[in-house]
Amino acid sequence: MSSPAPTKPQVWFPDTSALVTLAVHTPLGDDVRARMGAVGALRVLLDAVVGELHDLAGSRSTDAPWAAKALGELAWLGKPVALDDLGQQLAVDFQEEIRGSRPLRHPAEHWGEAAILGLTTRAEKLTPLMFSDDYNARLAADGNGVKAVGVHKYLHLLIRARAMPAPRAAGHAQALYAAGRHQDYTQQELAVGRLGRVGMP
Repeated sequence: MSSPAPTKPQVWFPDTSALVTLAVHTPLGDDVRARMGAVGALRVLLDAVVGELHDLAGSRSTDAPWAAKALGELAWLGKPVALDDLGQQLAVDFQEEIRGSRPLRHPAEHWGEAAILGLTTRAEKLTPLMFSDDYNARLAADGNGVKAVGVHKYLHLLIRARAMPAPRAAGHAQALYAAGRHQDYTQQELAVGRLGRVGMP
């Protein structure tokens, strides 16, 4: 009888949009970092994500203050990893796929997400999980064999795993709504995962 194939470790790859969302509400950021950054949990920060955060922080976008705050909250992800040449080439195509028919607001828009896909779509020894609040980036990930989860979907998964009480998750969602970052979700919607496109794909 042959041995079962070894389980490939799951590795989280947070993107620019998710890190900005975590910066909006400090208790949410603290909760996600505590769970996703627990001992034994694997996560990778790409330097392309850091670069996009720097560009966003220096822009006139309403997200600029949150991007600047996110830059000060990256220690839990460890040293940023550079993308190799092939990954860079693939990221150019993924950036085009993510932007769709919309022009880029700046050259680095979606670059962090594209770089993650440039790396994770070639993963053989790990199971990548993209942590993204960018709907089009999640679609691109799903279409290329990479599982992607947004912040609200992650809250739902924590509720389902009994790792976070539903009222606490709903408080986080309400804070994001109040900041204009996301639409409002009830405790029940978070608990059952009724999140519309925010919970997709």
